[in-house]
Amino acid sequence: MAATYDAFARDYQRSKASPLRAAIECWTIDRLLGDIRGAAIFDAGCGDGFHARRLKAAGAARIAGVDVSAAMIELARDEERRAPLGIQYQCCAVEDLPDLACAAAFDVVLAAYLLHYSPSAAVLARMCQRLANVLAPGGRLVALVENPDQAPADYAGYAPYGFDKSAAEPRAEGSRINYSLVAGRQMIRFDTYYYARSTHEQALRAAGFTAIAWHPLQLDPAAEGADYYAAYLRNPPVLGLTAVLSGVQGR
Repeated sequence: MAATYDAFARDYQRSKASPLRAAIECWTIDRLLGDIRGAAIFDAGCGDGFHARRLKAAGAARIAGVDVSAAMIELARDEERRAPLGIQYQCCAVEDLPDLACAAAFDVVLAAYLLHYSPSAAVLARMCQRLANVLAPGGRLVALVENPDQAPADYAGYAPYGFDKSAAEPRAEGSRINYSLVAGRQMIRFDTYYYARSTHEQALRAAGFTAIAWHPLQLDPAAEGADYYAAYLRNPPVLGLTAVLSGVQGR
């Protein structure tokens, strides 16, 4: 995955200008996060730091971001150098994150479009364990993941939103989902992986998470052109996923 995103990091950054980002993605994430003022947030799969910068501006006290793509991290660091916010960025695969001292634990982990890059259920489980290890007990995970309720036949109708999604049938746990995304004048392609709700939930519970809940996408009521987003919301390509870390975790 690192090599894939390294190859089109700048083009992918341009895709953040899509109206879906503000009207649905950011709005949904912010509703799931709730009040983050004074919080310590770990942005797992931070990319170019798009959400990290937003959340720091919204009042988060401390933010660190990690991403497997060195090119994405360099874009994030470029923005930090241009307009310093005190955000720390590290290039690292989430499943390989080192343990943190308890004093460095975070209140919230944001994992937007991360877990579905796990190429196997074992890697998914390790990702969840590593995310648990950066949280303080009682800390929360807020994620956006591939919609496990969609069948491959439902992977249609997204052209008006600038991307296509497809998968071969029969689909199984860990099957590839193929994306083609328009970014400016470029077409970029990447794969994610399918996992059922139960597979996500099993991985989260094994890592010590409880209160696991799935959430529909939400549209900013102030967004213009609500009709434009209607088909997307009826057949969402991703869903929200939240969980709470319980107990005292070994670090």
